Amino acid sequence: MDFRTQIANQVFGVRAVALIVQDGKIFLTKRGDSYHTIGGAVEVNESTNQAVVRETKEELGMDVEVIELAFVVENWFKVGEKKFHNIEFHYMVKPLKKTPNMMVEADCHFPCEWVSIDDLEHLDVRPDFLQREMKSWNGQLKHIINY
Repeated sequence: MDFRTQIANQVFGVRAVALIVQDGKIFLTKRGDSYHTIGGAVEVNESTNQAVVRETKEELGMDVEVIELAFVVENWFKVGEKKFHNIEFHYMVKPLKKTPNMMVEADCHFPCEWVSIDDLEHLDVRPDFLQREMKSWNGQLKHIINY
């Protein structure tokens, strides 16, 4: 069971995200024309850093080492008619082996790419705060409120 609940068309959840960054690039998955981070819902009795390791293993099939918490995000967004409010913990992580070309989630496969951090502002990135914040991140934990 994870930290996610739905009332009518409103979903609230707690999410852990892996930010895999090397040589000025960030590793993202591509779905259609948009780029997405790796991560998912935190489970009951699981810490957020445990969740980011588990989610990365589930989605990419690889182990990572958690380096540091970079962003705590209060994120509001819509997908179709469904409204989401997530509390998100975005961790800088180090891959312990070569990154894969595909992410697997349920029965879906999505391609993965290394994307230049300088190019994020010109792309459709989810969550969109990364377009603004990744380039200027100074190594300090930052709280983001993202509508």
